[in-house]
Amino acid sequence: MSENKEKKTQNKKPGRIKKSFSSRQFKSGAYSSVITVIVIALVVIVNLVFNKLDLSTDLTSDSLFTLTKESQKVLKDVKDDITIYYMVASGSEQDYIQRVIKQYNKISDNIKVVKKDPVVYPNFSKKYVDDAVSDNDVIVVDNTTGAAKYVSNSDMLYSDQYSYYSTGSSEEYLDVEGQITSAIQNVLSTDKKKIYMVTGHDEQSISDSLSKALEKMNVEVKEISLVTQKKVPDDCSLLIDYGPQSDLRDSEKTVMLDYLKKGGTAILMPGYVEKDTPNIDEILDYYGMSIDKGIIYEGAGHYENYLNWLVPTINTDADVMSKFGDKDYVVIGSSQSIKEAKKSSLRSDLTLTDLLTTSKQSLLKKDPSSQNTDKEKGDVDGPFATAVYAEETLDKETTKLTVIATNEVQDDLMQNVISGMLGDSGDGTAATSIEAKSLSSSTITMSAGSAIMWSIVLVILVPAGLLLIGFGIWFTRRRK
Repeated sequence: MSENKEKKTQNKKPGRIKKSFSSRQFKSGAYSSVITVIVIALVVIVNLVFNKLDLSTDLTSDSLFTLTKESQKVLKDVKDDITIYYMVASGSEQDYIQRVIKQYNKISDNIKVVKKDPVVYPNFSKKYVDDAVSDNDVIVVDNTTGAAKYVSNSDMLYSDQYSYYSTGSSEEYLDVEGQITSAIQNVLSTDKKKIYMVTGHDEQSISDSLSKALEKMNVEVKEISLVTQKKVPDDCSLLIDYGPQSDLRDSEKTVMLDYLKKGGTAILMPGYVEKDTPNIDEILDYYGMSIDKGIIYEGAGHYENYLNWLVPTINTDADVMSKFGDKDYVVIGSSQSIKEAKKSSLRSDLTLTDLLTTSKQSLLKKDPSSQNTDKEKGDVDGPFATAVYAEETLDKETTKLTVIATNEVQDDLMQNVISGMLGDSGDGTAATSIEAKSLSSSTITMSAGSAIMWSIVLVILVPAGLLLIGFGIWFTRRRK
């Protein structure tokens, strides 16, 4: 009997197993398993596609990892074959530096980014530069000409030590874009420009920040004494007299006028001085301008509570100021007024263009020592021109002269005016300098609108969607 029972039991087992495969629970479990596998596969595939395409969004408040329009313009004009060698060992990448570098080959087909491990390839950099290369350094190479430029990681990511000594905490800056775009311009440029700064009259020195900006523009800055020079050097791209506190000598006036009359390019910034400056005045007069002495007080566009610190209107239509946008502004202090001769009295090929102008509420105080901000006897009502651009077409050359009636200006203004005056090189490269970006603010920040949108999506919509899907599955199973 017992043997027969065992045989019957054994005969029933295959039937039970077969029946279990056709049960509702098995079908439901199999369905869930298949869906789970499909979802996991889709997640893996989507991640692989996104990683391959490098589809990412820059959510930083200052667009730290997005190339500026200035850089994009430079890159789109590149005709040579450029390689950016990112010298770094695998796993040692500096995230900030790497994320910016990866943007460069997206703009131009003529630019590619290649990683090179300096440990695996210890002699690779020597083919291009003599510098000792370490992790996260960059070498930009123009494969068409063989020109190369080395960029240190310490220049791309650095701390402002001055702020540490003054406030007790240093501010960090990201300057990857500024340095690499500058390096690309450097290897493309066959004509490095030189600026000569006139000395001998207590002129103002350019600031460190402006000096760094000019370095990024691949511009060499030198000093020149017009007393010892019989002429301005032939390699001078731009002559600047930055706030002379005394007049030029007769010989210096002659040298400067000769330079301009032969198609020279110059910026003259006569700040307010009590003594007369007949030689500077003669240069201005030759180009249809004169200085109306005094200090301008602004009743409308002034900076904070300082009436003599002006926020003038920028003529963005002028080529010299074209890098400024409609929403940009500049601040200048203690400015005089520039008078312009009537058009009918100018030479036929000489044109004058206002660059900066004050409002109708402005007032030229003839006696700057006066404490009275109201109009007094001798004072003149505005508006006034505080910067004027003169251009004269000669037989083979073009004279370019920008006059700014103060030496108290922002570096941003000086940088843009210099860039506009230098223009494009003969090789087509423009003098562009990209500012470093501060890392003091959070690097993963969103606008209020974006924060609200993502809060709604993650806190409300996603959970609600999951609940609806779960309810649908439950309701479908119950009806079966």
